[in-house]
Amino acid sequence: MSFISKQLVSWHKLHGRHQLPWQQTKNPYAIWVSEIMLQQTQVSTVIEYYKNFMQRFPDIKNLASAEIDDVNEYWSGLGYYSRARNLHASARIILQKYNGIFPKKYEKILELPGIGRTTAGAICSFAYGKNYSILDGNVKRVFTRFYGIKEWPGKTKVEKELWKIADMNLPIKGIEIYNQALMDLGASLCSRGKPQCLECPLSQSCKSFLNNWTKSIPASKPKKIIPIKEGNIIIIQCDDNILFVKRNLNQIWGGLWSLPELDNHVNLNEWLLSLLDSRKYQMINSGRFCANFSHYKYLIHYQHILFKKLNVKLPENFTWINQSKIHQAGLPAPIKKLLSTL
Repeated sequence: MSFISKQLVSWHKLHGRHQLPWQQTKNPYAIWVSEIMLQQTQVSTVIEYYKNFMQRFPDIKNLASAEIDDVNEYWSGLGYYSRARNLHASARIILQKYNGIFPKKYEKILELPGIGRTTAGAICSFAYGKNYSILDGNVKRVFTRFYGIKEWPGKTKVEKELWKIADMNLPIKGIEIYNQALMDLGASLCSRGKPQCLECPLSQSCKSFLNNWTKSIPASKPKKIIPIKEGNIIIIQCDDNILFVKRNLNQIWGGLWSLPELDNHVNLNEWLLSLLDSRKYQMINSGRFCANFSHYKYLIHYQHILFKKLNVKLPENFTWINQSKIHQAGLPAPIKKLLSTL
């Protein structure tokens, strides 16, 4: 047993997290759902989403048989919606290929959409007690600090080195406790902004602590100028209903219901005539709204228009949603926020 694994297993008994809802089960499905939700999302945010999701989709069969719109509704607000699409697609694969039984082999789990090495390793260790490494953001921070790795951990060569370190520190037994302890330490004492090194069980051998490097390790991702993308969105209202269109999968918010977006070259009046057989509307409001993403900003130019009466059959990728149901519909969070400001 390495110094790291020995210290962390002992530390976790008294100081680790033990009451998270997905820790109370060995069910690989439940663990898988939690691990996907925890990608790019804090534990405190995930807990309520996880409980609601598991109540609605308690097993693989329920998730596989659901419509993607229903899944998106329970994911709405978590962001990174490709995670929900991959969950849904994987559930259908498991139902068809494995008779609804979650696979036990690491290699088979890794083949499922949306599952990488860390997620597969977490499922294998927490559900099946198998010795596999994990390397999420918290674990990378622990390892880079402990070993004094000064380069940005997102570099390919650095990540390869970190995987070797992760494998090297695997304990002979107690993998579930060890992997959970790694994540817990990174999320608590070894936080990025204010590490509590004096309370850390690894500090006596941590290169960053001994050399006063904790402020510079892990190195930040090289800064890039955040690009701004722009779009023209039309808010079409008739009585208490708002018109929505299902986004293409290759767009942002792919597969979700959102407000219609028009290219600059499209004439609004002609488009309304072709879709709604009418150009008789009242302009209520117009303005700009900015949605922030991890890699860019999306500047929305919107026009809010009102039709008094419409009686037209819409294409299947369009639908009306009553204003009273918008908050619970599977819509992108920025679109909900935009509509709430009007």
